[in-house]
Amino acid sequence: MTSRERVLAAFQLKQPDQIPFMDDVGLEVREKIMGTTEYSDLEFSRRLGLDAMDLRTLEYWSPLFCNKIVKDGHEFLMDGLIKTENDLEIMVFPDPHDEKLYEPVKKFVEHYGKEDLALYVYMTWGIDCVLHSMGIETFSYALYDNLRLVEKVLDRYIEWNCSIVERLNSVGIDFISTYNNIAYNSGPLVSPQIFRDVFVPKVKQISDSCKIPWVFHSDGNIIPIMDDLLTLGMDCIHPIDPLSMNLKVIKETYGHKVCLWGNVDLTYALTRGTPEDVEEEVLRCIKAAGANGGYILGSANCLPHYVKTENVLAMARGVKKYGKYPLNI
Repeated sequence: MTSRERVLAAFQLKQPDQIPFMDDVGLEVREKIMGTTEYSDLEFSRRLGLDAMDLRTLEYWSPLFCNKIVKDGHEFLMDGLIKTENDLEIMVFPDPHDEKLYEPVKKFVEHYGKEDLALYVYMTWGIDCVLHSMGIETFSYALYDNLRLVEKVLDRYIEWNCSIVERLNSVGIDFISTYNNIAYNSGPLVSPQIFRDVFVPKVKQISDSCKIPWVFHSDGNIIPIMDDLLTLGMDCIHPIDPLSMNLKVIKETYGHKVCLWGNVDLTYALTRGTPEDVEEEVLRCIKAAGANGGYILGSANCLPHYVKTENVLAMARGVKKYGKYPLNI
C-alpha cells in the first residue's frame, strides 16, 4: 500500500499493511533531524518515515483576537479582546472568497500530489478560538450571564470556517486536521450540557460542509463529552492524551466508530526518556490500539523544540518495527 492508501484505510477503520505514522513536527525538530535548514518538506517526510505531509502554513487557521507576546521566538496567547458586543467589530477575517487565499494549498497539491503521501492542512474550527478571543474570565462569566455573546463570537468563526472548508473540499488534499482544544486533564472546559447545546449544533454546520476526511484534535480528557463529540462525524480523534485517557479503553469503547491517532507519551518518554523508553512506549500503544486497524501512531500532542531528536527517530523506527500487519507483538 502507498502511504496515502494506508492513512485513508485507517480513517475507514480498515486494516492497512502497516500502522500509519503521522505527527505535527516543529521547525526546530525538523532542522535538527535534517542537520540543515536547507531541505524540502518531502525530504523531511521521507527521512522520518511519515505517511502524511502537512502544509506548513497558517492561512486556514482562524484568526485569534487576543493579546500576544513573543518570547524566545515562540508566540504566547494572552487575554482576549472580545469583552462585550461592542468589541465584535474587531473580528475581521480574511476574505474566504478571495482565490489568492488558496494559492498556497493549490501549489502544495500541485507540487506533492503525485507523491504517495497523504496531504493535509490544519484548521481551527472555532471552539477554543472563542475562549482565546474572549479570555477565560470573560468566557466563563458569559456562559452564565451573557450566553448570546458567546454564540455571536462562535457564529462568526463558524461562518468563516464553513466558507474555507467548502473551498478546501475541492483543492485535492486528502484530509483536514482541526485543532479544537476543549479540555483539561480533569475534564472538558465546559459542562457536557453546554457543549451539547451550544457548541455541537454550530460546529456541525462546518462538519456537514466538510466532504473529505477530517480529524478532531483536543488535549485533555474528552471522555465526558465523547458521545456528543462523535455526532460531529469526524473520521479520527487526536491525540488521546495518556495523562487523562487510557488508549486501550478508548479503543475498546470507541474504536469501532472512529480512528484513533496518537498517545505516545510526550511528558517523559519523548522529552526526557531514552530511545529504549520510546520504543517501549510505541509497543504499548500498538498493543493497546493496533489490532484490526483504525489506529495511527503519533505523539500525544505534537513534537515541539524540547523533544529529544534521538527519541523522535526511535518512535519512527518503533512503528516500522512493531506496526507491520499481521502484528507480531
